[in-house]
Amino acid sequence: MVTALIKKISISKLDFILLLACMVAAAGCSSGSGSIGSSSSAANYYVDATQGNDSNPGTSASSPWKTLGKIASSTFAPGSFIYLKRNETWNEQLIIPSSGITIDAYGSGALPVIDGSANISGWTNEGNGVYSSMVSLVTGEALGNIAENGIMMSFIPWDTDFTTTLVGVATGSYSYDNSSNTIYIKPATAPSGNTYTVSKKLYGISIDTKTDILISNINLTRFSLNGVNFQNCIRCSVENSSISNGGGAVIGSNSSAPPDYIYAGNGVEYDTSSSSGLVENVAINNIFDSGISPQTYANNQTTSGIAIQNSTIDKCGFAGVEISVLSNGGTTGSSISNITLSGMVITNSGHGWSGRRYGTEGHGIRIMSDSGAGTMSNIRVRTSTISGSAGDGVYLAGEIGAVTLDRTNINNNNHGINVSEPTATSLKLILTASLIYNNANYGIFFNAPAAAGFDVFQNTFYNNTAINLAVFNQSGAAKLQNNIFDSSGAMTHLYTASTLTGAVVNNNCYHEVANMFGYNSVAYSTVAALHAATGSEANGFGGTTVLLTNPAGEDFTLQPGSPCRGLGSASPGVATDFSGRSYSSPPSSGAYEFF
Repeated sequence: MVTALIKKISISKLDFILLLACMVAAAGCSSGSGSIGSSSSAANYYVDATQGNDSNPGTSASSPWKTLGKIASSTFAPGSFIYLKRNETWNEQLIIPSSGITIDAYGSGALPVIDGSANISGWTNEGNGVYSSMVSLVTGEALGNIAENGIMMSFIPWDTDFTTTLVGVATGSYSYDNSSNTIYIKPATAPSGNTYTVSKKLYGISIDTKTDILISNINLTRFSLNGVNFQNCIRCSVENSSISNGGGAVIGSNSSAPPDYIYAGNGVEYDTSSSSGLVENVAINNIFDSGISPQTYANNQTTSGIAIQNSTIDKCGFAGVEISVLSNGGTTGSSISNITLSGMVITNSGHGWSGRRYGTEGHGIRIMSDSGAGTMSNIRVRTSTISGSAGDGVYLAGEIGAVTLDRTNINNNNHGINVSEPTATSLKLILTASLIYNNANYGIFFNAPAAAGFDVFQNTFYNNTAINLAVFNQSGAAKLQNNIFDSSGAMTHLYTASTLTGAVVNNNCYHEVANMFGYNSVAYSTVAALHAATGSEANGFGGTTVLLTNPAGEDFTLQPGSPCRGLGSASPGVATDFSGRSYSSPPSSGAYEFF
């Protein structure tokens, strides 16, 4: 559902999970009066976990309802507001029953908390430092993550039995046998005296086939699948909220390698045919798979028009943001379009409690369409920062069309940008006015022999450890203009394994260091030598310094005497520099205009 392995999950398994959610909604998700309320006109409703009573009318703060189950078992007129009291906690999940409603907070103090966990005890000593406890589950529940004294334990996938799974791993780890609903932990000390909580509720909030839903000012935590699950939702949004410590539920088995399970869980998920959604001012951290994921996993679905902005995402195992058309064992005909990320800060992907999910992910942003599953178009990332990923800052693959990264800071990841795609023809990288620096391997790793090429304009590359920009296979047009390539020591700024197709390589400004270029696998140490041999960089500059202000201190503006000032060509048409100011004509090279 949220990883490449979802393609192995049967539709029946996914349908089963969705059926559980519907059953939970019908049951009310928790204790309550069981009555079904109705309203012919919009009204305000109040819910107080401590002082409320589901027999109350619920229409004033002085006579509130008590449970989220009462909300799920009622119907509401469009325009209704449902207010949850601040400083209160519900160990439930909220199933939204009607379209056109807003969930918000009232009162003073901390955000109201929807916490899908329960305390567990009754530990059996299994030996070798491992303890077990069987957990009782009801409809709408599944095992997920485990916390010890409020700290997330490290996830270990189940492997046959508790001995092969946990013996030999570090203390502070957990796993569970999904077939018996039994949790196994390996604590540093015996569990007596410690408090353990297990996520049980599938969702924090689930919205299925609704329109015009707004979730605002809610704290969602300890869910076992998704924090906010928008399925077939139109104009459904979440804002000013916190989502944390979620995911880890089993959603299928790996039939090719039993008893392996496929685990999942996102902070916010827009799936199947959802459109016109907004995620804004949301803090997401410690999520099993992805912080936010617009995705499709069934036949002929369309997700479109999702804006993700001004939010923070930290320590997600699969990706900070995952945009995926998933094949799910052979589904086809789906598409994702018009997804915009702006003002995002995405950090430490792959470094949370769930690790680097299947060993190769942990990307800041992952945009991928599985082979044959469908396509994407008009995916844009603007004014965002992606850093500290165990995997790549940005990973692109599949038939995803032209992906634009503009005014984006990509630093201290594995590769900054990784474009690895053997067959797709529509994929194109457009990178403008961005900073790519201090990544552990390549600034850009481009290996896409059938794709539509790249436009790399007005960027600043600095100290990407292996190579600043490397092209191993490429078709379409390769346009590289108005960039700065700098380093604190000797390195290769630009490498191409062969002659670039449709190449425009010009107006770039280089700090000349040993073995600066590898073009068509031939080394050149100066711009003049590259130009003489290839015709590239007729207007490029190479010298002993490019005079960035303080690149070691992450200040990539230009000093007054920089040779990169006014070096660029106006032809790429990039209007705005990294700081949001207009480029001159002609522009300076690099991500910053000189003013």
